[in-house]
Amino acid sequence: MPIRILLQNVEEVESLLELIKKDYANDYRRIWSLDDRTIAVLMYERLGVIGGYTFTVMTIVDYSIEDRFCEIQVRYVGGNLSFLGTGKSEDFIKEITSSIETLAKEKLWKFQVEKVKIRNAGTPCPNCKKAYRYPKEKIREDGTVECQNCGKPFILQDNL
Repeated sequence: MPIRILLQNVEEVESLLELIKKDYANDYRRIWSLDDRTIAVLMYERLGVIGGYTFTVMTIVDYSIEDRFCEIQVRYVGGNLSFLGTGKSEDFIKEITSSIETLAKEKLWKFQVEKVKIRNAGTPCPNCKKAYRYPKEKIREDGTVECQNCGKPFILQDNL
């Protein structure tokens, strides 16, 4: 479940970035400091013992210095049950949210969490597994479409 955390009255973002870098970004960390904003992309990948979960979570921080407003998006970006891995991405997302809320209370930032609705990418092709949306004019009379990726025809089950 991807979430969006909104923080208001943020005087500085460094303590937030340090928290995320220290405990919730063990893989990729990239931070840009611009004139009026700070943007960060941080990745966390969890691998571990036999029979658990492996997953990757991406955290995006967008801080507006002038508005003293920070938007944080935390979303699962990959993984599954495997021979390597521990924990679940949902637990990780709850943990990072709780830690950010604790920091927000300490810093007197206004804290709000929203669930983010992910739009369906379309119908996956049974051949190449890529998902696309197909306009009505691309759907043949027999209910098939040609995959936009591999070009093979398949029956369109759902085109939400």
